[in-house]
Amino acid sequence: MVTDFRHTHPLRGLRPIFIVAMAGLWTLFPAAFDSAAQQTLHHELEVEILHDAKTLRGIDTIHLPRGSSRLRVAFRPGVRILEVEGATYTNRDGVLHLNIETADSSPNTVVLRYEGVFDDPFEAEPFSMDNPGQGVMGTITQDAAFFLAGSGWYPLILEDTSETFRVSVTAPKGVYAVMEGRLETHADKADKSLSIWSVARPSGPLAMFAGRYVVNERMHDKVRIATYFFPSNAGLSKRYLDAAQRHIGRYEELHGPYPFSKFAVVENFFPTGYGFPSYTLLGSRVLRLPFIPDTSLRHEVAHCWWGNGVFVDATGGNWCEGLTTYVADYLSKEEHSFEEARGYRLRTLEKYALLAAGAQDFPLSTFRSRYNPASQAVGYGKAMFVFHMMRLRIGDAAFWTALRDIYAERLYKRTSWAHFMDAFAEHGGLGRDEVRTFHDQWITRPGALQLAMHKTQVVSAAGRSQVEGILIQKSPRYNVLVPVEVTDATVSRRENVTLDDATATFSIQMQEAPRTVAADPDFDVFRLLYPEEIPATVNAVKGSSALAAVLSEESPAAWAEIFRGLLMGLNHGGTTVWSESRFAAEDTAGEDVLFFGMPKREKGRNLLSELGDAAVLSTGAFQVGEDISSRNADTLFAVFKKNQRLVAVFLPVEGTDLETVVRTARKITHYGRYGRLSFKDGVNTGKGVGEVSGSPLVVNLEKGS
Repeated sequence: MVTDFRHTHPLRGLRPIFIVAMAGLWTLFPAAFDSAAQQTLHHELEVEILHDAKTLRGIDTIHLPRGSSRLRVAFRPGVRILEVEGATYTNRDGVLHLNIETADSSPNTVVLRYEGVFDDPFEAEPFSMDNPGQGVMGTITQDAAFFLAGSGWYPLILEDTSETFRVSVTAPKGVYAVMEGRLETHADKADKSLSIWSVARPSGPLAMFAGRYVVNERMHDKVRIATYFFPSNAGLSKRYLDAAQRHIGRYEELHGPYPFSKFAVVENFFPTGYGFPSYTLLGSRVLRLPFIPDTSLRHEVAHCWWGNGVFVDATGGNWCEGLTTYVADYLSKEEHSFEEARGYRLRTLEKYALLAAGAQDFPLSTFRSRYNPASQAVGYGKAMFVFHMMRLRIGDAAFWTALRDIYAERLYKRTSWAHFMDAFAEHGGLGRDEVRTFHDQWITRPGALQLAMHKTQVVSAAGRSQVEGILIQKSPRYNVLVPVEVTDATVSRRENVTLDDATATFSIQMQEAPRTVAADPDFDVFRLLYPEEIPATVNAVKGSSALAAVLSEESPAAWAEIFRGLLMGLNHGGTTVWSESRFAAEDTAGEDVLFFGMPKREKGRNLLSELGDAAVLSTGAFQVGEDISSRNADTLFAVFKKNQRLVAVFLPVEGTDLETVVRTARKITHYGRYGRLSFKDGVNTGKGVGEVSGSPLVVNLEKGS
């Protein structure tokens, strides 16, 4: 969530920014420590989690810097202050203004006793994950507890001073607490457990989580790698320990030494994908997905270098999600194969074109954290492309050396896009103007390159074939290198064409008769795709600007509510669900259509019949292509493109029980890149993508078109 600093109470606006849960908080409040500003304040914090009462009770013994006379402290709204020792105080707008009783040169101590109820509502299986964490800040269940930074689970100091912590958490036996820092102990005594953590270098306000965990661990050199899983998932521990150790080793080779004393994978009781300094918090269902140890986990490990190690100065935009995506999600594809990396770049451009291009676009300089699909397409996807294009411009050696130097020099420091540009310029031999142009066009303004190719032809030059043509870009213009590739029967030849004006010509000589010419054939430039280059997918439905949502007649009563949940997951939570009779009466010629169930009326049936052999659909069976069939499935979700209009259908076959329909509908949003999906009892049994019609940037020279 983007932080709104306008709230009256200092905690009401706090949300996890970036992946470090409000690491930028300290810039909010002016120094009020007199001459003691920037000295260290130490917390001896003892908290007890009372699960039955959904209550946290705490005692914070605060050791202040020498000479401190005043202190301001914020609590969660509704928290009761039970006692204050060592200071007089007033409570104004939810902030305690403390006057220290003795202000001589010796250290002073203030003790705060408090308790509060933490019961934020949450959904165990939400239809949409566009709002990470569902806005939950603090909640306690029977066997677990969740406290984000800024939730007010401990006194938040509103002064410009560094802090250290020793945190003791008491809970029922077998319930252990996890947070950033170094573990001193997990212990059980009688009917209670005790977890003690020391935090010598907090990145900002602390988050803390607790649960009835099975703890497994191993050492990687001096790094403690641990899993905190509920008993039902404890069998996954070795897989995650192996993967975490592998990822840490990879990034130590790539970037430099791991910056913390531990890395822990912690299970949460509702869906989350948070990364914090030295640990990650993943929901139970996410943990069980077989690909997570090699995908999402790698992303969170990389955040220990970028975002949680090198901090984000977000005044000019949050760069860390784009860089982490590049060195984790993208690089894993590149390490596997060229085709997988190319496909990842294409899907990134698809997401931008479908979800962000146009009215929802914004400059990377204003990105803080994702809050909807458009913000993710820009803040993760476009930012990833910025690093990719810079790497292609300066070369691998310069790019990776620059990142290593930034990590070595900026560890635990606020770092901006400008620091990266300076490092890339230094190691890549770029001039000041070149770097400024690159930064300004990709970071400080919205948009993507809109590229066209014109007047391609084959001419004879010195007895050889030569391909000539013109690259064209629409306004706003970019200074960019565009790869142009010509292929003949046996070889291909590629040249980078500098496009820094409205047009640029190219001329590429070939030994044999050329067959095709393509601009940006491997999607190496952040550009706006043509509709012909984009298949019909779940993401296409998410990006629809005009969607008619039609519920089939004679549907079970519960289907209407399930449909509204499906629409929420597809980024259309405010879309009205129409009956078939209304659909028949409306002029929907310019709208995309999503059917829930097999339409009964003529208008809907005719629309589906126009798909021809692409789909065979009925209330009792379906067949889409060769692989998507009701022979091994009970529910279909498919998207088709007809004359650039989307026609989608969510189709449970007759007799599918409501629980299965709900379970399947919740999963559709997670398959954004696919356009053809089948499920059996809520489990995916088939997936695919429809064909695209081609690209205006690929020209068949043999046909002369």
